[in-house]
Amino acid sequence: MVAVEEAEYFRPTVSGISRVDTRRGCTDLLGTQLSVHYSVNKLVASKMPLPEHPLTVRGGCNCRAVRYKIQIPSLGDRPFHPYLDKIKSGENVHLPMIAIDHCNDCRRATGAVLPLWLCSPINYITSSLLRRSAASQSPTTKADGDSDEEHRRGPWLSAEEIFRPGLSGDDSFLTAFVSSDARTRYFCGRCGTNIGYRISPMPEGWPEMLDVMMGTIDKKDLDSDAMIPERAVWVDHSIGWVKKLAREGLGNIPQHPLTNVSIQAQE
Repeated sequence: MVAVEEAEYFRPTVSGISRVDTRRGCTDLLGTQLSVHYSVNKLVASKMPLPEHPLTVRGGCNCRAVRYKIQIPSLGDRPFHPYLDKIKSGENVHLPMIAIDHCNDCRRATGAVLPLWLCSPINYITSSLLRRSAASQSPTTKADGDSDEEHRRGPWLSAEEIFRPGLSGDDSFLTAFVSSDARTRYFCGRCGTNIGYRISPMPEGWPEMLDVMMGTIDKKDLDSDAMIPERAVWVDHSIGWVKKLAREGLGNIPQHPLTNVSIQAQE
């Protein structure tokens, strides 16, 4: 995602040789530190990222006012990462990409010491928004995760149409904050869930993208080895113990089923 310190911003040139611009501002996470490999909870992240077959990932905010679907095609139809020429290991890095993000701006904006993102071409994503004018003041959620307001939501539309830069005035709870030039963060204005981040327009050579917060993915889709992050970015901006946590896992700290610290979780 982004960082507020001076950042190196890599742009592919016509000759294929990257030019480095140093400027104060924000850049996306996708163009830096691509050769760094991490393990998360001792699961090595240099795995095959995402399955080769088509995959649909569903998610949304906590109150379900914002819902999305990411329809990922088969591997052969996914674009290569535009900065692939910067990778020295000979890897084939495709989009979408799942990344751990150490940048300072995202840490503060999301309230998470270690944000995780699914960085996807925006044309893979559709979204449906609950109409604010028809919404309940106190929504309830059923056991299966569906809301009693499902019949009040709008049609499924392309994310490019919904997650617009400078979004305002819509009859929905999707809210936008323009964090810096051409960079917008999206969240639910009712429950407060951070949902995504977009740079628009993207640098030359990039498809239009929407980075989705991994924590908003439905549990049944998130609870899969396919969702393990494949790399970490912005490590030059990391917090020391957080970087170590991402590399080595938590170790044998006490674990509890819920909040009662006198009850130990079973292995």
